[in-house]
Amino acid sequence: MSFAPSMFDNWYKLLDLDTEHSMHAKKTRLAVIGYGRFGRVHALRARAHPLFEVTCVVDPLPQAMRAAQSDGFQTTDSLDRLPQDIDAACIVTPSPTHANVANALMRKGISVLVEKPFATSEFDITSLLETARATGCHLFTAHIERFNPALALSPWKDIPEDIEFERCSRSISNVESLVLDLMVHDLDLVSHLLGADSAQAFEVIEVRHSQREVMALLAIGPVKFRVRARNGDDTSSASIRWSERGEVKRLLLSGQSSTDGTDALTRQYTAFHHALQGQHTILASAMDGAMAARRAIAIAKKV
Repeated sequence: MSFAPSMFDNWYKLLDLDTEHSMHAKKTRLAVIGYGRFGRVHALRARAHPLFEVTCVVDPLPQAMRAAQSDGFQTTDSLDRLPQDIDAACIVTPSPTHANVANALMRKGISVLVEKPFATSEFDITSLLETARATGCHLFTAHIERFNPALALSPWKDIPEDIEFERCSRSISNVESLVLDLMVHDLDLVSHLLGADSAQAFEVIEVRHSQREVMALLAIGPVKFRVRARNGDDTSSASIRWSERGEVKRLLLSGQSSTDGTDALTRQYTAFHHALQGQHTILASAMDGAMAARRAIAIAKKV
């Protein structure tokens, strides 16, 4: 398998916000769909971004609408009452609703950034890809770990041995969600780091699980690696471990900050703005999201 470490080394330099350029650039008018815990984070971060204007927040729940209004956002409880001049939307709704919401938006001519997982079934994955093709709308997946400051430079010069991704979350309570909502981060990230695409054969070699943890031994082409996702009572963390010339190395992904003060979500929004203008970015495409979701679904079927 070929390895292209420059794929994000160079692009990270473009993520630094050019304040003078941003002041004159046309802002992307954004709707945030879903105002739960992470939807609020999206909305606040996008509002603070010089390249975005959050035009409205959409959520059918009265308590969510009240929360958004108290944060100063215009709100509506229905996609049918969206403002007419929306450029794009970010979907931060429960995972099983992603496809229906994204399809409805694209049929209105609105480009979409959908939170991971891209979808939770093959039927939904296919419908999303077909709607994007039929409407010509941009469709991207919010795999935020691509913008982790810890990965501003490639961690590997060559493909190492004994690669293991480990991720722990306090907020996930069932085994299926450990795979579809947590492990999916690393299923995308490993492909991104290896420069692999859907043409590379993917194999689920072994899956072990308990009520609190899932471990999968996987292969992409000739490269084998392990992915662990577990529920932690009092901590959230993420890391990559590997062997290099007999030495075990570890890269901590959680709690990292960038040299320019921007966080991963801000950098993801910068990439989203550029991608909407047709520029090449490291933002996960619809096909990237579909690939990671399909791999997560294959693992989830074994737990």
